[in-house]
Amino acid sequence: MILLNGSLFSREILMQLKGTSRISGLAVAAASPAPSQGFSPGLKCPNDGFGLYSEQHGPEYAHCNGSIWNPWGSGVSYEDFPFPIFLLQDANETEVIKECFRAHNVPAAAGAAPRFPLCAMQLQSHMHAAASTVTCMRRSSLQSTFSINPEIVCDPLLDYNVWSSLKPINASGKVEPEQRLILAATRVDSHSFFWNVAPGAEAAVGSFVSLLAAAQALQAAPGALQLPRNVLFVFFQGETFDYIGSSRLVFDMEQEKFPLRLENIGAFLELGQVSLRNDSVLWMHTDPISRQNQSVDSQVQNLLDVLLSSSSGSNVSLQEPENSQPLPPSSFQRFLRSRNIPGVVLSDHRTAFHNRYFQSIYDTAENIRMSYPEGLTPEERLEFVTDTAKALAEVSTLLARALFSLAGGTGSTESIKADPKTVTRLLYGFLLNSNNSWFQSLIKPDQKGILGEATLESNIPAFPAGIPTFPTVIPAFLSIIPSFPATIPSWNSHFSKWDSHLSWLSFPFFPFFPFFQACSPSTMWPYSHSHFSMFPH
Repeated sequence: MILLNGSLFSREILMQLKGTSRISGLAVAAASPAPSQGFSPGLKCPNDGFGLYSEQHGPEYAHCNGSIWNPWGSGVSYEDFPFPIFLLQDANETEVIKECFRAHNVPAAAGAAPRFPLCAMQLQSHMHAAASTVTCMRRSSLQSTFSINPEIVCDPLLDYNVWSSLKPINASGKVEPEQRLILAATRVDSHSFFWNVAPGAEAAVGSFVSLLAAAQALQAAPGALQLPRNVLFVFFQGETFDYIGSSRLVFDMEQEKFPLRLENIGAFLELGQVSLRNDSVLWMHTDPISRQNQSVDSQVQNLLDVLLSSSSGSNVSLQEPENSQPLPPSSFQRFLRSRNIPGVVLSDHRTAFHNRYFQSIYDTAENIRMSYPEGLTPEERLEFVTDTAKALAEVSTLLARALFSLAGGTGSTESIKADPKTVTRLLYGFLLNSNNSWFQSLIKPDQKGILGEATLESNIPAFPAGIPTFPTVIPAFLSIIPSFPATIPSWNSHFSKWDSHLSWLSFPFFPFFPFFQACSPSTMWPYSHSHFSMFPH
């Protein structure tokens, strides 16, 4: 059994440990501060093979050819380790283990054997999934069919996308084929190597908070409800795993199980990672393949012009990378696989991510430079407008102004401004303390239990970003914005359900778990009942 300092948790060391049969478990003490050299257990090419580019379509861009988006990626999240791996976030727990070792396991003299009893540590992590998805699901089916007390050993990944429109969709619940809407999207999921700790501050939270603030600002714009074109806001879930959320929405559109179809999308704007801008620069990424079509290219150029015009007079500078550069990992890629749609992905990076902690436990509020004066109470922190909130509010303002113009708005957009107070409250709630007075005021009284316990003083939240709050706070926030429909006629909610079976998740002893388990109607798998205990042995 090994206790490993978090700064030593690397692919090289893990693969050495994997190569020996003497290791029965690994306890990792979280590094504080985060490793300065960066730490990302994800892939160097996130979602490789599931986006737009492949050997059949744009082979020159396939497998991140020429653009390694996540250079810090070690890929250890996708390795199968034959022993349980635990994260110790509490420094007191780590110290207890060290003291037990020193008291019982350190020899009294050099070369002498330690005296019994020795200090031992037991890790209990019963993960029943094995073989493949097909095998595991068959075993579950047999258990549930023939057993009085069935032991379900695997479940599908299942969750919900959230969407809302600026103006209500007509009573038929369908958009006419000739109608064109503007789709503004982002992802809401995060992921890390360790169970239940995936903050996702830069990877997800900064972008979906910015989109929520943009929706609020757009609704408040004079004449917003009279715009010729509607705006659809979509928050995708499950994008870490092969773009599950966006793939499901594309499928529903193609099968006419959604109010609009792909041909109704007149323009697509997506927010990628936007919290770590250098010199206030945002990059406008487009797809070089679809732009080879003259009609699409002219529409994309119009999108770029509108964005540039919307940034005038703001503290956000927009730039476009080379025309030959492909799109970064993004939900937009899944739409382009089915139809050439004019679109732009906004991000804070031109090529490689600025986020050194992509898909890791260290992608926290600290990573996006959130800080507060000493001595503030939790309520005062909730209301304190951080520099990070101000910067993201500028992104929201730019986006809201661009959406107003793309939807057919005319005249000046200077009055359209996102509220930094809203942004700072959302950041605080999703990254530091979900159980705060503002979140409590947004959701129904019988749902307040899902907010969980405050995690204000923890450097690493005890839940993935949004676990207790995502399924209730985002729809609740959208519903309190005047004119945003709480329900759609013929559509009972703003949730678009998806589910998927991923064969590689059935590996035994898989040491990490996905995001947002708490908001799933069906839990993620493999199942685990885990704890560790210390005792003389």
